[in-house]
Amino acid sequence: MDIKLRSQERGGSRRLLAPPSSALGTLELALTLVSTAIFLAWVLLSAVHVDDRYQVDHVGGARMALARYFNSGVLYPPLFENGTYGGTRFMPLPIALHGGLARISGEYLAAGKVLSYAVMILLLVVMVVVMVRMGCRLPIAVALAALVLTTHTGLAAGMDLRADGLPLLLQILAVALVAGSVSPGSTVGAAALSALALLSKSSAVWAPLAIAVWLLVTNRRRLGWFLVAYAALAGGLLAFFGAVTDGRFFENVFGLSTAGVQGPASLLRGPYLLMHLLVEQALGAWALLPIAAVGLWLARAERRVSLWQVSLVCCLGVLVVVLSDVGTGWNQLVDLVVLTALVVGELAGGSWPDAALRRALTSVLALLLLWLNLTGLVVSLAPDAREALGQLRAGHPAAPRPLAGRATSSTALLSEDPYVPVALGQTPTVLDPFMLLRIGRDDPAAVQQLVRRINDREFRFVVLVEPLEPTDREWWRQLHFGSDVVEALASSYTYTGRDHGYYVYEPRPDR
Repeated sequence: MDIKLRSQERGGSRRLLAPPSSALGTLELALTLVSTAIFLAWVLLSAVHVDDRYQVDHVGGARMALARYFNSGVLYPPLFENGTYGGTRFMPLPIALHGGLARISGEYLAAGKVLSYAVMILLLVVMVVVMVRMGCRLPIAVALAALVLTTHTGLAAGMDLRADGLPLLLQILAVALVAGSVSPGSTVGAAALSALALLSKSSAVWAPLAIAVWLLVTNRRRLGWFLVAYAALAGGLLAFFGAVTDGRFFENVFGLSTAGVQGPASLLRGPYLLMHLLVEQALGAWALLPIAAVGLWLARAERRVSLWQVSLVCCLGVLVVVLSDVGTGWNQLVDLVVLTALVVGELAGGSWPDAALRRALTSVLALLLLWLNLTGLVVSLAPDAREALGQLRAGHPAAPRPLAGRATSSTALLSEDPYVPVALGQTPTVLDPFMLLRIGRDDPAAVQQLVRRINDREFRFVVLVEPLEPTDREWWRQLHFGSDVVEALASSYTYTGRDHGYYVYEPRPDR
């Protein structure tokens, strides 16, 4: 298939300046108002929840624990040492950035939130700029960016601590560089951004894959520059972090990279889970995917497939593979949501043989976006924004910390969420309960030490994000801790109540 590079400037400014029809103008005004309401609701939620656990789960707790380790001079703790358990697949760049911000603020939760806010703002701005340069009308571009925040995966990416936004932003910038310029500098710059994306998330490979496929067809000399630069930069950075961590980087990230893949049959999980999660967590993107597919079909028929369309296809392929791991889920969808919006924006900015047809299609898209964004605002954002306003009226009291007044930095504690010990100034006994189960498969003796400590009731409190009973359910067998640990907990500890959403267990009095 002959693929031709699209000009990003093709008639874009003329279309942006051309006066819309009265119907389209009305739709765009309504779109702008709804988009503004979405952004304001997001700003409100960001300000009110900067120091609490809104949109933060136990995965964010592991991020905070890793940042704390980093600030103590340890990047990637050993898998097992002195009674503590490491194990993580998180890449080093977000850990270092989070740790650096925490040194300034002195607080790990707020530092992680601020990092997520900054990345999401930059991502939305880049999206709008890219779509406007592709000829998309500004209200449409802004509405497509706002749509990201109406999805659960997009809202969480800008407020949780999973750091999915940073590798996405870097990959979007890499693709924009290659699509917008043919200079060697832009090619090498895209390779550098792609390498940094890989250092932010191990599955951040759809952009270099799409760029390589694109350049293979359009400019093989540029492909050579890109591949050499990407291999050198990515390889050099990986080697550097492997050296400074005495190999723990490779032991953690690559040694545990397939920890959640349960044989070849796991590949069948990806397509089903992708469709299920799109409908449940990113309905706006699900509604726009058919439009993106039509745009790809038309472009293929005219032999002018764009780099953004190739990126969307590569992202889908990577996502299906990633979701075959039982340790992955809805947060992985944010890349697909953003790329779908960009491809639809590119289609809206494309050239059409008839001006009336273009206005009609733009009006239909504007009406669909108005419906999707208004629905997302009312259903997803408005309820939380109303609660946030109530908190402001109450004087925005300081967010409470779990086990406040019951535990100190010296209290023996086993927590499923590492945030609980981090908030108390402790090093978590278990960095990641998902990885503990995998460590136990390779080193059963290490986990048996934890089992003995539980049986000896060494811990004053055991704090869980899920109730312990029933102990034979999938959460414990396949995801967290493992059967040996939870059976020991069930026999040695008893439930004593809830604390800030956590399930708290204390030693059985009859033991």
